[in-house]
Amino acid sequence: MKTTYKIILVFSLIILSILSYKVSSKKIKSDINLPEPKLNFNFYNDIEYKNNSLKLDIYQPKVPRKGKSPVVVYIHGGAWDKGDKTMIRKNFREYILQELLENHFTVISINYTLLNKETHLEKPLQDTKDALKWIQENAEKYNLDTKNMGIWGGSAGAHIALLTAYNQDITKNNSELIYPNLKYVVDFYGPTDLNELFKTEANTLLLDFFKVYSPTRFKTRQEKITQLTGFDINTNKAEVVKKSAEFSPISYISKSTVPTLIFHGTEDTVVNYAQSQQLEEALKKNKIPHQLHTVENAKHTFGNITLNEAKDVSKKTVDFIKSHTTYED
Repeated sequence: MKTTYKIILVFSLIILSILSYKVSSKKIKSDINLPEPKLNFNFYNDIEYKNNSLKLDIYQPKVPRKGKSPVVVYIHGGAWDKGDKTMIRKNFREYILQELLENHFTVISINYTLLNKETHLEKPLQDTKDALKWIQENAEKYNLDTKNMGIWGGSAGAHIALLTAYNQDITKNNSELIYPNLKYVVDFYGPTDLNELFKTEANTLLLDFFKVYSPTRFKTRQEKITQLTGFDINTNKAEVVKKSAEFSPISYISKSTVPTLIFHGTEDTVVNYAQSQQLEEALKKNKIPHQLHTVENAKHTFGNITLNEAKDVSKKTVDFIKSHTTYED
């Protein structure tokens, strides 16, 4: 039995090596430093929205349109344990920010509690809701149209954005909304099925292959599972699977799901392109307005897309947002 196991292991490693060679031999564009766009905006930064000093930044057009300003909330990425609200000013994201400002949107970028061994996904999800509540309570001060509001995120931020948009709590207090009603969500290469992403139900043999072939990624997988769910998959697999399903946006799609815009690159080795394809299928099945834009040869975070591609992505993003915005007169 042990001999058979070893033969299978060696054979699998050979196959993986061949596949790895094919992937590595494919020409993938190098990262590109895009020129910074010229931004013109009013900036309110480091505004505390929660007692534990979590802060947000507000970007508003220098010349506002007549009436209140529709709002886009940005949730940064960083594998759930890194990054901050300033990431909106980096890479292609700054072009989307520019396009939104030029179309008279207010953009609010928030910080949230980052994960560690003691802090799990419930915390940043609640932080995001609390930021939305703050925006609702301060709408008059900043001339915000919270009836026309959506959420946008990248990678881990897209995952949080999707979960927030697909699980909205718009309860009322004295006939006033506690949380604004999000009208759409914009998802850049976000995880949609955590059990599939982390292969939580893979058999021991396959996991042994993974551990030998890619020990660093195997270790990262273990750490991320614990950070997100609060459980060790080696000792609490059932709880991990349950929590991972609970934290998977694809679990919540129904006939009432908000319109969804998806971008994903074909060379993403962090979050497989299939995650977005599965999301698209679920949205299609429930007849939810949606778009999936595939960016050929783009890596995770779109660090290697060209200036023309960045502008195209920006235009498609803002066109989608405008199509789901009802402007006040």
